[in-house]
Amino acid sequence: MDYELVRIEEKTVEGIEIRTENKDGKAMRDIFPLWKDFLGNGKGEMIHGRVNTNYIGLYTDYEGDFTKPYSYIAGCETDGSTAPVFTAKKIRAGNYAKFVTKNPEKGLGEIWNAVWALPLKRAYASDFEEYFPGQDGQPEEIHVYIGVEE
Repeated sequence: MDYELVRIEEKTVEGIEIRTENKDGKAMRDIFPLWKDFLGNGKGEMIHGRVNTNYIGLYTDYEGDFTKPYSYIAGCETDGSTAPVFTAKKIRAGNYAKFVTKNPEKGLGEIWNAVWALPLKRAYASDFEEYFPGQDGQPEEIHVYIGVEE
């Protein structure tokens, strides 16, 4: 799967957080309900200082590699100018492998399968998905950023 190496500056993400892991499909069972809560209960509209209309899924606080527990935040990027309503965490500045899909239903799974199979030297500090909503509010395009060692 194709990707490009990009440099990302530090970003602040605010949203609702869970602790999960990939073992036995637990992350899939945890993350979808988290997004349902975030989007379905208007939590994105409660966040002040949003920098755009996109949504961010942030993977952070890894206990090791992708086989170990980590934190996941369903949220959005903010300018950090106001006190957070929910959990606020930083996306680490650094180099990232950037993957893009215009097929949100199948493409996200394909990207993650590729990430796990590729010989990337992952940093395991912060990885994130950026969802670009279309006219109907549903994701039209998704960019996945995987932090790589400098």
